[in-house]
Amino acid sequence: MKSSQNLLAGALLLSGSINLQAAPPAFQATYDINKAGLTLGTMTATLNYNGNQYVYLKQSKANGLAALLSGDNLTERSDGSRNGAQLQSRQYLHQHKSRSKNQRDQFSFNTPNQVSGQYKNEAYQLQVPTGTVDPALLELRIMDDLKTGHPLHYAVTEKGELKDYVFQRQGRETLPLPAGRYECEKIQLVRDNGRRKTTIWLAPALNYVVARIRHDEKGDVVESSLSGYVPR
Repeated sequence: MKSSQNLLAGALLLSGSINLQAAPPAFQATYDINKAGLTLGTMTATLNYNGNQYVYLKQSKANGLAALLSGDNLTERSDGSRNGAQLQSRQYLHQHKSRSKNQRDQFSFNTPNQVSGQYKNEAYQLQVPTGTVDPALLELRIMDDLKTGHPLHYAVTEKGELKDYVFQRQGRETLPLPAGRYECEKIQLVRDNGRRKTTIWLAPALNYVVARIRHDEKGDVVESSLSGYVPR
């Protein structure tokens, strides 16, 4: 069950703009989270703007047997501003609560090149390259870059570390989803010598919103599939 909980947290996981016109419009999307045909929970992702400020909030909750066994709840939030041609993260929060733990990663960009935060009650500071994104903003950046044809190469900071992510384009695929049938762009990130794979499908007809995310960790697979989409 611990592996499922970790994968659930990762599945509830998953940016900026090249120009102002490319910035993702406000939306709300809902997802069903499944493993081996069983529903583990649901997730809601909401992007809102207030002037030049943005908030991207993702909230997930286990249900059914998963709720009884784990009580998993996850909140992920990216706050920032639309500065010139890009969305720039200012603060990030990732909190994972269950019956056995309450784990938090929270940090702020003091400058575009310096991050300070706290993970597992330990404070940290980190120097990062210009353009570094948090894990939630990464998703919005991918939406933009697929739309504009830019390379899918990102510096991402989380848990006091700086990571280098390079997604590979896998072509197009039409998916039957709870929200309907959509043609999607498929991309993939492979880590740890192939032991961890994240595959993402994004729907051009829905402004490149994530239609499905599949996390495969040593053969243990969890999927989040789009069940609803509403422009805001």
